Amino acid sequence: MTHARLSDGDARVMPETVLACDTTQGACSAALWHKGAVVAERLIKMQRGHAEALLPALAEIKREAADIWAQIDVLAVTVGPGTFTGVRVGLSAMRGLSLAMGVPVAGFGTLHMMALGSAVPMRRLVAVDARRDTYYTQICTPDGLPCEPPTARSLKACLALGVEDDDPKFTVIGTGMSAICTPENRRFSADSAPHWPQAAVLAAHAAGHTMDELAARPATPLYLRPPDATLPDPQKNLVFAPTKDSGTAP
Repeated sequence: MTHARLSDGDARVMPETVLACDTTQGACSAALWHKGAVVAERLIKMQRGHAEALLPALAEIKREAADIWAQIDVLAVTVGPGTFTGVRVGLSAMRGLSLAMGVPVAGFGTLHMMALGSAVPMRRLVAVDARRDTYYTQICTPDGLPCEPPTARSLKACLALGVEDDDPKFTVIGTGMSAICTPENRRFSADSAPHWPQAAVLAAHAAGHTMDELAARPATPLYLRPPDATLPDPQKNLVFAPTKDSGTAP
């Protein structure tokens, strides 16, 4: 039976089938959600190589659940902050699938999805170590709802969070927890949630939105600082060959 995908007239309907992926942190994660449950999922822990791992993972999911794959209503992808290359890998793959399959793609914040992966009933601080005394952070409620946009903070700024609040305690999620959750900083406790967004969590979260709400979430990258690697300035370090008028022998 051929599945009739949601049309423009179904903007207020929630999707039944969502394909989600994340490549922004230390894992390559993909999941296919259908009618309230994950029907296929792949997770590969990795710091590099997301580009080589994602498409085979998606192909495996398609083979495992081919009938449901044909019913995908919407794609969901994390947009950052994260590694410069990792963010672009997931976005490029899902944009390509969107064009090929004729379904929309919606973008969601990496840190928000990490917060939703926690089961601790405390205020949540997502903190990803971005090196050079920079942490990509976001404060969320005990339910995982963002209290602020993603913010780049120093370690000192992280440790100052909540000092003047009535409830100064946080559960900390992400690779920054080792620097923040020390015996001296007892207001912060280490969360057991993964240090990366889970595609299954992303898919379930996307499925709770209407199609028009998803259409309002563009799949565009979110960076909190420029990439570490930059192109060289072509005007610098130029070597000119001597000319006849320079007085230098040819």
